[in-house]
Amino acid sequence: MAGIGVIINPHAKGNRVVAAEREARMARIVGSLGLVRVTETLEALDQAVREFRDREIDILAICGGDGSDHCTLTALGRVWGDRPLPPLLPLRAGSINYVADVAGWRRGSPEHGLAAIVRDYRRGIAPVTTERDLLRVNGSELGFLLSFGTAVNYLRAYYALPRQGPWAASKLLARLIASALAGTHLARGVFQAVEGDIECDDEVLPFRRFTFFFAGTIEQIALGFKPTYLANRKPGFMHVVGGPIAATRLIRRAVRIYRGFPTGEPDLYDSIGRRLAIRFARPTHIMLDGDILEPVERVEVDVPRRVALIAS
Repeated sequence: MAGIGVIINPHAKGNRVVAAEREARMARIVGSLGLVRVTETLEALDQAVREFRDREIDILAICGGDGSDHCTLTALGRVWGDRPLPPLLPLRAGSINYVADVAGWRRGSPEHGLAAIVRDYRRGIAPVTTERDLLRVNGSELGFLLSFGTAVNYLRAYYALPRQGPWAASKLLARLIASALAGTHLARGVFQAVEGDIECDDEVLPFRRFTFFFAGTIEQIALGFKPTYLANRKPGFMHVVGGPIAATRLIRRAVRIYRGFPTGEPDLYDSIGRRLAIRFARPTHIMLDGDILEPVERVEVDVPRRVALIAS
């Protein structure tokens, strides 16, 4: 057996204080069946991924949040080349963990999740997996969900909170809804329109201003909302939804978005596609799997490959 590789991101919310202890516990769990690496930097991450590639690991566990998944997937793209990617085990240890939610992992400690998979691996039991496509952004960054504008502003407000987690995210969302209905400054600061031209395959989106936008290959995001409900409808495609919808109208459709239903809003483009081209009017921050990336003027997105996520 080639073994299990484990990446621990010490900067993830759930690892900041306990990274060293978690490394020791996970090393005991995998024993001789794998390698555990704490990656302080992107260079260390690349080195660990190369080590796992040379060992030809069967499973790659990522102990972090969605940002850790995105960084590790991007490193895999750099190092693995065209080889099939190993099945990924997303262990819930970040501020945002919707990839683990999509994989079906119940809440619990990362050690518990890893131990369950190692136990089956020792017995020769293949893990249950669910496949998802990957987004490739500007030829290099790999992830599952892209956004800009309102999502970036919300994440900035969320990351500025003294504590993160589902309860804190829910309270912030409730404050934003109340602010939008009252027309106060909090909602105005978050629901800011971004100007740009967007093409999905050969179709030009009929808007130049966007207050709401997502492109994704996973259907569920933070707090269980499902704006990209068609993300897993057809292999090799992403779901693109966005437009200049007003905050109050978006709030009226919140239940439908949460349940993964079409909104029926004329101010929202809603379709699937293989390629996406975005040209912003000015350099703009984009979000990929919870990570806020540097401002760019152009974004090219395609769907180059699929990856297996190990389910609970």
